[in-house]
Amino acid sequence: MKATRYLPHALAAAITAQASPWALSAELEEVTVTAQKRSERLTEVPIAITNFGADNIEQTGVRQLKEVAEFVPNLSISSGTDFTSSVSIRGVGANSRNIGFDTRVGVYLDGVYLGQSPALNQELLDLERIEVLRGPQGTLFGKNTVAGAINLISRQPSDTFEGSVNVEYGNYGARQVSAAVNVPLSDSLFSKVSVSSQQRDGMVKNLLTGSDLNEVDGDAYRAQLLYDAGGSFNASLSLDGTNSDRLSYTGDAVTDTFASTVESASPAPNTVNMNLDPHEAREIRGAAATLNWDLESGFAVKSITASRDTEIEYQNDIDYSALDLVQLAYADNYAQLTQEFQLISPDTENLKYIAGLYLFQQQADSLRQIQGSTLASVLFGTDPTRPVTTDGTVDTDSYAAFVNGSYALSDAWKLGFGFRYSEEKKSVGWMIDGSGSGAFQMATAELDDERTDSHLSPTVNLGYAFNQDIQGYVKYSSGFKSGGFNLDFVGQGDVEAGLDFDKETVDSFEIGLKGTLFARSLGFNLAAFQSDYTDYQVNQFIDLGEGRTSISIRNAAEVVTRGLEAEFTYRPTDRLQLNAAFGLLDAEFADYPGGGAGGTDVSGNKLPGASDYSVNLGAQYYYPVPALGAELLARVDYSLRGDYYNTADNVRSGTLASGESVQYGWVDDIQLVNARLGLESENGTWSLALWGRNLTDEEYLNTTQRDFFGTLIHFQGDPRTYGLELGYRF
Repeated sequence: MKATRYLPHALAAAITAQASPWALSAELEEVTVTAQKRSERLTEVPIAITNFGADNIEQTGVRQLKEVAEFVPNLSISSGTDFTSSVSIRGVGANSRNIGFDTRVGVYLDGVYLGQSPALNQELLDLERIEVLRGPQGTLFGKNTVAGAINLISRQPSDTFEGSVNVEYGNYGARQVSAAVNVPLSDSLFSKVSVSSQQRDGMVKNLLTGSDLNEVDGDAYRAQLLYDAGGSFNASLSLDGTNSDRLSYTGDAVTDTFASTVESASPAPNTVNMNLDPHEAREIRGAAATLNWDLESGFAVKSITASRDTEIEYQNDIDYSALDLVQLAYADNYAQLTQEFQLISPDTENLKYIAGLYLFQQQADSLRQIQGSTLASVLFGTDPTRPVTTDGTVDTDSYAAFVNGSYALSDAWKLGFGFRYSEEKKSVGWMIDGSGSGAFQMATAELDDERTDSHLSPTVNLGYAFNQDIQGYVKYSSGFKSGGFNLDFVGQGDVEAGLDFDKETVDSFEIGLKGTLFARSLGFNLAAFQSDYTDYQVNQFIDLGEGRTSISIRNAAEVVTRGLEAEFTYRPTDRLQLNAAFGLLDAEFADYPGGGAGGTDVSGNKLPGASDYSVNLGAQYYYPVPALGAELLARVDYSLRGDYYNTADNVRSGTLASGESVQYGWVDDIQLVNARLGLESENGTWSLALWGRNLTDEEYLNTTQRDFFGTLIHFQGDPRTYGLELGYRF
């Protein structure tokens, strides 16, 4: 038996015996991924990776990237504004609140880094799959990231003329139209165009203006051209874009502006009472050219050249009241150019590797203003003719060389290796004019500076094949996040203390086991990990008292995250499939003296946003309906995310000047139930589905927040939504 080549005879016999009762069960489809730049079986990749395929996207009905987090252990993606989108993996993440601060999780489209927070929440438009990689990623993806990576992989053009149209209607006035068409232009040139338009009324009522906030109004497109004559060279060109213009959601104020008393004008959830509707408009454009050469020597060369541009305009009433006091307006722009070269070794039996060079250039521009009214000038001494203004540019030049490979030590043992050397330079020209800020004591200063960070990030893993279906591995990986500048609405004390912050580094250790059992009817993916972060960058609001706030970025001395992840897929019959995923997490500030409010020591406290546990359960059942020439699909999903803190202080409530107490700094467990019931024709030409999200209509919070003037904010989760979807394929 082949199994005995890898296993002791007793263990091989035990697994064979286990498999026999399930001989009538259905075999899972083989899953392949490209996380290591080659097409490989998921079970052979020594990475904690979740593959969310096109079938998963269709069967769960997710429409935006942030919804995928309900199905992946130890993954969370923020709701609220797209301007501050944040992705966290294993408790670690961040939003790029200002142009001097980077994210920790990289999101990629066909291998191209998408950039900062405003570009992250993408429409899931005509994707083949989504790969979620947990842990530091430096030797596999272009931009070094310390917490993980999400790769969106689009369906490529083919040599068949085909297309699809989907129409969807739901409550809250939801409607979406999406379409894709694939057109072969010749025997070697193929094209594809995909478009989507999505609208939905708001779920949050502004009692003062009558507007509905948290609406959806956006369009997305992707156009692709593929040249493949079947020879040693092929090339692809893609263009994509997203346009969104909506009244956004910046939270429900549960206190008055200065947290003196409980808010009484809009006490119900999903209501606000503001004289200005929050608004954000995004425009994202991207272009990428990928060239592949297969050389006669067996090597391959790949080039990925891409440019991306993200523009966002954002405004908010940051006093959160009916009074015309203070308004905030942002206009940010990120323009980036990336170039990656890869040398791919022959796919030999023993040694395989990829070596590469990576260039990343970005120009980030930002103009932001806090505009006080005449009333504010009377109350706080502000100058209505001189808004507090920040204006500036950060230029980033990043260069890296990387190698990732493996060497087969024997039939069962495989050694993986890699390293990445990175050098990143940031140049800043920036100013803040707080001369009209009155009692808020904002700084007036200019900053012309630059900093360069370099780092060598090695990785090594050792894998063992118990048999052809079960693989285990142990792994060490490292990474770094470059330092930067705190280019925000800061006080004079922050300027004097210095606006730059140091790079952070991570050392991560992982052990995993993945494979299939019971005649390949049960698939599993298990991982245990610990990651040690040094000089962890913390972005937080610091309460200075008297209604004043410092928006601070500090380096915490040490952060440690450790935990377990388990994913299972089981097909007892060819009609029924069960899915389960579990995550356990302990993420804490191991050493952070002076990091809390008032300079308190928060060493030992939980990381903000990190849940101790998460659970994802799903079941789907197919049933033939011969009378309709169709097949019925019934699916239900349950997700549970454990409670978590929102601040480094780990508080659960805020005490107001009035002596009242409100929930602040803590979010309770979140439990959601989603379902889908659909019909699809046997030949796949038409489909009909009813879907529902948050079917129990649970009221829950996503986060709490303290805003600039001390206002305590609750971000409510979405209520029950449901709809009807119609699809046609040709």
